[in-house]
Amino acid sequence: MKEKIEIISDGNKILGTGGGILNLINSSGENDFLVLNPDTFWNLNYLSSINQMTDFYFNRKIENILLIVDKKKSYDPRFKGDFGVNDNILNKEKKLYIYTGCQIVNKKVFDSYKRENFSISDIWKKKLDQNILYGFESTEKFVHLTDLEIYNKLLKNN
Repeated sequence: MKEKIEIISDGNKILGTGGGILNLINSSGENDFLVLNPDTFWNLNYLSSINQMTDFYFNRKIENILLIVDKKKSYDPRFKGDFGVNDNILNKEKKLYIYTGCQIVNKKVFDSYKRENFSISDIWKKKLDQNILYGFESTEKFVHLTDLEIYNKLLKNN
């Protein structure tokens, strides 16, 4: 099966992750979007977690979900946790989990936003405050290209 790849221009302004996703949404007829950040080293081992997260998302009919991992599974030990989690609801307590850079989001989440530079974390903060930011735990090792130090460490170890 041949897949079609379409490139959507952000224009001359940096839009941030939130603005970039909104630009994609405005250029598409789809309702739900799987977003992968490019600074995570993705491999086929994540496929099972992403498929399970997708099933969870659609079965629960929710509007957002982040793929998270226990911070002990981070290749970079300097990573602090981003979230706590209780029954797949993320919170600000006991930040033992890291966002991996993979999420599914429904276009409704962006209803009050304009096409401009904004961080996706603005949306997350709102959802956290409303107690409706969802997370799904992956058991894979999390390798994030944090900085030059991690890049060099990866080169040396591989």
